This record gives sequence, structure tokens and C-alpha cells, in this order.
Amino acid sequence: MQTRITARHFNLNDDLRNHIEARISKLHQVYDGITDASTILSVEKGHPEDHEAEIILNVYRQQLSARDMASSHEEAIDRCAQRLRRQLLRYKAKLRGRRK
Repeated sequence: MQTRITARHFNLNDDLRNHIEARISKLHQVYDGITDASTILSVEKGHPEDHEAEIILNVYRQQLSARDMASSHEEAIDRCAQRLRRQLLRYKAKLRGRRK
């Protein structure tokens, strides 16, 4: 699985990069069919306390995404990962239902 991280309007540090990779690897444990993961981080101009994170996962024939804003990038990433976990569980259930 390939992971791309894009930081807009700030420099990405290693701690944040490691946090993102850890969260995405946990999502890979939920569903191992994730082919590609893209993370976009940004800071709103004029509102430095608003940190936005968006995670996009490509799975078989579908794209799952989550976006959130919080006071830190870590918190926004955690919320996005929780949403994507729920989406992956629903996607897996949908796939199992088709195979019956």
C-alpha cells in the first residue's frame, strides 16, 4: 500500500508523519484491500488554530474519504481515521452480502 502525505501552508514534521502512518496502518488491519492512501493536511489562513485533515482511501472499485477540522492535526487525523474505520466496516459487510 502506498501512502502519500501532502502538507499545505506549513512544514510537516516527523512526529506528525509517523502519527499518520500509524493510523493508516491500523485502518489496513481492518481491511487489507486498501490499495492507496492519500492524506492532505492544511492550516486555514487567518485561523491558525483550525487544522484540517483529509484522508482518502482507494479500495476495490471505490474511494472512501473523511475530512475534519480540529485544534491540532493529530486530533483531526484521529477523527478521520474513526470515520474511515466505520466506512471500511460497512464496505466489508456490503462485499460479504454480495457474495452470498
